Amino acid sequence: MAIFSLLCSLVLAQKLRYIPTQPYVREVGECNPAPPPRNPSEQSRWEEWPGYRERIARLAPHLLGEPDPALLMPVQGVRVRQVWDSFGAIRPGGRRHEGQDIFARRGTPVYSATEGFVLRMAYGPVGGLQIFVLGAGEKRYYYAHFDRFAPDLREGDWVTPQTLLGYVGNTGIARGTPPHLHFGIYEGGRETCDYRALDPLPLLRDRNWQTLSGR
Repeated sequence: MAIFSLLCSLVLAQKLRYIPTQPYVREVGECNPAPPPRNPSEQSRWEEWPGYRERIARLAPHLLGEPDPALLMPVQGVRVRQVWDSFGAIRPGGRRHEGQDIFARRGTPVYSATEGFVLRMAYGPVGGLQIFVLGAGEKRYYYAHFDRFAPDLREGDWVTPQTLLGYVGNTGIARGTPPHLHFGIYEGGRETCDYRALDPLPLLRDRNWQTLSGR
């Protein structure tokens, strides 16, 4: 698995032509609103977001306490040391990679890294099949490029690290690259100028895959 993950990381790096950079954190205080919708599909997604912001406000009081200081590895069978650090890497169009790519074979189960509520399940041109989980401290945990979702999972569901979210794939912008899970963490919002992407790698911990618990 370690060799498989390394080879996939190198293939993806060549495919997307990104290079590792210095540690990157999207700074608090950035006001970077999304551009106006360019087509009916983008317009539809644009119109959905006020509802999700209302959902955050409604669910947040049920998520008391500080954000989890550690997160359990979400991709079955993978160890943290196998994740090649690509947070902040340069991507086409001047974008930065705002998460970590965790490589595994297509169809590998993906579990929630933390407790929280399923905030959003959707398809997007970049993330493909994607899930946002709202955790304590209003942190939003982003899982992308699923091959398919867990069949019984729904928006609004309460999840734990024992909850199956879906299966590794390469949907969205990852089409044509080795299957992997893109895992990211966000906090704040563009409207309040405190939107920030956080690196999940320092928080990830190995888990016992027999019990799905931490070691």
